[in-house]
Amino acid sequence: MATEAATAGPTPINKTAHPFTRGALEDLLSRRFFYAPAFEIYGGVAGLYDYGPPGSALHANILQEWRKHFIIEESMLELDTTIMTPSPVFETSGHVARFADWMVKDTKTGDVLRADHLVEGVLEARLKGDKEARGVAANPPDEAAEADAKKKKKKIVKTTAVKLDDAVVQEYETVLNQIDNYTGPQLGELVRKFNITNPDTGNEVDEPVQFNLMFDSSIGPT
Repeated sequence: MATEAATAGPTPINKTAHPFTRGALEDLLSRRFFYAPAFEIYGGVAGLYDYGPPGSALHANILQEWRKHFIIEESMLELDTTIMTPSPVFETSGHVARFADWMVKDTKTGDVLRADHLVEGVLEARLKGDKEARGVAANPPDEAAEADAKKKKKKIVKTTAVKLDDAVVQEYETVLNQIDNYTGPQLGELVRKFNITNPDTGNEVDEPVQFNLMFDSSIGPT
């Protein structure tokens, strides 16, 4: 008598069994040596990390999937170029002149935030809270807007239902429509005018300071 072997599918993952916290995840990754701050025994350098054995394996797997998609499935060609670029290239592209962000710092914790993202996130949350207070259904989330927010790593601001004056709503919308055009001092004025604070702590932030994302390096003897 023939019997058909039962094949069990993958075991479903219970994502609610344990509450997620970023601190617990980072502690786990550190204990299992997925990564560690580079030069940690000398105090480390902010933003520089070394991969441990499991981290290196994960990194290799991600690269393998990337190559599988773009090279095999999309028939693209892979290049491996230098990470150093001469200054004239970036001067021509405009990176030297424009590749900078205006940043603000939490006056108590020292947390650093992008000024335009801070103003944008807070005002959008207030407008959303105004709609909730008025009983107006919020527009369904736009996929392109969500993808843009994730790409720019915008901070999620908690929404509170508070009705705003119509003039304030109009002013907020006007600011948001031209948020990319403000200078650092103008963003500082908006922070003060609208009483914008760090959403995570409620602390005040200092004046915007320009942070250039490019940095100098030298090639050869100097």
